[in-house]
Amino acid sequence: MSAAISLSHVSKSFGAKKALDDVSLTIPKGKIFGFLGPNGAGKTTTIRCLMDCMRCDSGTVTILGKDANLEGAELKRDIGFLSSDIQLHTNWSARTHIDFLSSIKGRGRADELAKLFNLDLKPKVKNLSSGNKQKLAIVLAFLGNPKILIMDEPTRGLDPLLQNQLYELLREFAKQGGTVFFSSHNLAEVQQLCDNVAVIRDGKIVADEAMQDIRRMKIHSITAVATKSFDKKMFDTKGIEIVSCSGKTIVLKVRGRIDPAMKVLGKYELTDLDVSHASLEDVFMEFY
Repeated sequence: MSAAISLSHVSKSFGAKKALDDVSLTIPKGKIFGFLGPNGAGKTTTIRCLMDCMRCDSGTVTILGKDANLEGAELKRDIGFLSSDIQLHTNWSARTHIDFLSSIKGRGRADELAKLFNLDLKPKVKNLSSGNKQKLAIVLAFLGNPKILIMDEPTRGLDPLLQNQLYELLREFAKQGGTVFFSSHNLAEVQQLCDNVAVIRDGKIVADEAMQDIRRMKIHSITAVATKSFDKKMFDTKGIEIVSCSGKTIVLKVRGRIDPAMKVLGKYELTDLDVSHASLEDVFMEFY
C-alpha cells in the first residue's frame, strides 16, 4: 500500500532543546493514523513540519509523493488542516470565513457540514463559544476536496454527540480513500477510530503499531494474597514488575508470558489470586 505521508529521519531543535530526534513514520493511504504522546513530546512540532509551517533541521517530509518543503504550497490544496490553536478573525462571521476560504480551495461539503454540526453561520467569531469555534475549524478543514486531513486535537471542545458525528465523518473520509493523521490525548477515541498508532516521547518515536497488534500485547495484572509476607527479591525476573507489595499482598505487572510469575507465586500458600488482562489504556501508558 502506497504511503500518503512519510517522515524519514526528521530532526528539529530549538536551541539546546531537541523537539524531534530522528523521527521516521509512514502513514498509508486510506487509513486513520493516531499520533499520541505527553505534552511537550513533539506532536505539534511534527504537525507543523508536515504543514511546512516550519522546516526540519534534517530529514525529509514527503506527502502524496511530493517534498513538503519544496512543494508545500501546491500540497496545501490537497490537505485539510485543523490546528490546535487555530486563528480566526474575531470580527468575521463563520459564513465570511467559509466564503473567503472557499474562493481559494472550493466550497466542497461546507454547507452540509455546517448543517450537520448545527453551526449558526451568522454571529461573529468573537461571540461564538469554544465548541462552535471548533465546529467552524472542522468545517474549514473539509473545504475543497482534500485527500489528507491533518488534525491537532480535533475533538477539543466538542460534546460527546458531536464527537461521534466527527468520528463518522472521519471513517467515511478514510473509506473513500482519504487519509487522516491526528494527534489526541483521548485514548478512547484513538482506540475507537485508528488503524495505526504512533507514540512519541521526548522527540523520539517509542511505538509505531497497528491497533490490532496493540490489542494483542500481553500485559497482565496479578494480585496475590498469601499466608506469609512476600520476598520481593524472588520476583526479580525480566518481564515482572512489582507495582506494590504490602506484607502478605503483592500486585504485579507482567509483560509477556505469565508462567515465570506463577512459578514464583506457587512457592507461597495463597489465600487469594486475581489475574486480569491490562486495559488498552494501561497498554498505551506503557509507551508513555
